[in-house]
Amino acid sequence: MDDLRLMRHFEAVYRLRGFSSAAQELHLTHSALTKSIKALEESWGIKLFHRTTRTVAATEAGKRLYPMAVDLLSFAETVKTETQSGEHILQIVCGPAIIDTMIHPAIGKFADRYPKTKINAETMPPTHAVEELIQRRIHLLLYNEATLSQLPHLDRLRVRKIIEEPYFVICRPHHPILKTGLQLADIVAFDWVIAGFDTLFETSLPAQTQALLKRHGFPKYRLLSQTACIDLVMGSEILTAIPKSVADPLISEGKLNGFPHPEDLQFSVSAAVLVDAASEPTVNHFIDCL
Repeated sequence: MDDLRLMRHFEAVYRLRGFSSAAQELHLTHSALTKSIKALEESWGIKLFHRTTRTVAATEAGKRLYPMAVDLLSFAETVKTETQSGEHILQIVCGPAIIDTMIHPAIGKFADRYPKTKINAETMPPTHAVEELIQRRIHLLLYNEATLSQLPHLDRLRVRKIIEEPYFVICRPHHPILKTGLQLADIVAFDWVIAGFDTLFETSLPAQTQALLKRHGFPKYRLLSQTACIDLVMGSEILTAIPKSVADPLISEGKLNGFPHPEDLQFSVSAAVLVDAASEPTVNHFIDCL
C-alpha cells in the first residue's frame, strides 16, 4: 500500500508539473511531498524528476513510469470498488446512435450469461473517451470506425469491427427534398439534425465534401439522441441520416421517406479495448452480443 501512496504522489507531481500544486491537491506539505518522491527514487534506484528552484521536469524514467502509474492507480481503484461491492461493473462509452440501436438488445443477451454484472453505458466526446479508457476508468469504446481510426493511443488499443451498413437520409412524407436530384448539394441546402456528429468523423470525409458542409453551416442542430432526431424530422422539414436497419421499418410503415446517402456513408461501428485487457471475458462476451 505504501508503494501505491508513493505512486499517487508521483502521478500528481508529473501531471501538475510542480511540487507546490501537487502538494496542495494531495493536502500535504511541500516538504512531505518532496520526501515522498525522494523515497520512491531511492527505493527504485532511479531519478524521476530534474529539479531546480524554478522548474520540475520528468526524466526519461519518469516519462516511462507515468502512463504505467496511471494504469496502476486506476486498476487499484477498480479493485477496491469491486471488492467492496462484490459486483463487477462494465463501463461502456459509445456514440448516441449506438446507444439507441445496439446497446439495449446486447444487454438482454449479455445478462443471460452474466446476470450479476452491472452495465453503465454513456456517451461522451471520443477524444475524452479514449483517455478514460487509457486510464482504465472504462472498459469498452464503441464508435464509428472512421472516428476510432483518428484517436490517439491507437498502439495501445485493439479494435474490432462490429457492423457496417449504409446510412439513409430520412425526411417526412412529401418533403420538398424528394423533388430534387437527391445529391449532396441538394440535401445540405436544408436544415439538418445529427446525433453526435463529431469533428473526427467530419475530418474523415473527402475535402470537397468537408468544404461543402462548412459553406452550409452543417449541421444546424446536434442532439445526443438518435430517437430525438427522428422525432424532430417527423414534424418538420429538417433532415437527418440514420442506419438503414433503423430507417427501413419507418419507411415501410409510411412514417418517413428515405433514400441512401448520396456520399455512400457507412454506419461502420467498431469496438476498442486496451490491448492488455482484450482477454477480459465479460468485455469480449458483450462485444459478441452486439
